[in-house]
Amino acid sequence: MEQTALTAISTVGFPIVVTFYLLTSFQKSMDRLSGEIARLTEFLQVMEREHRFK
Repeated sequence: MEQTALTAISTVGFPIVVTFYLLTSFQKSMDRLSGEIARLTEFLQVMEREHRFK
């Protein structure tokens, strides 16, 4: 992994490698956040349905 990072830095430059790393880690965070929002939406819909039937 370390050798791959050094090769990438020497090929395209440090700012490009750092930007790529930050964008990929940001994407993972956004994917997790989207999943949690979907779960929360489903939960709220269930709660709304239960409240209507009472």
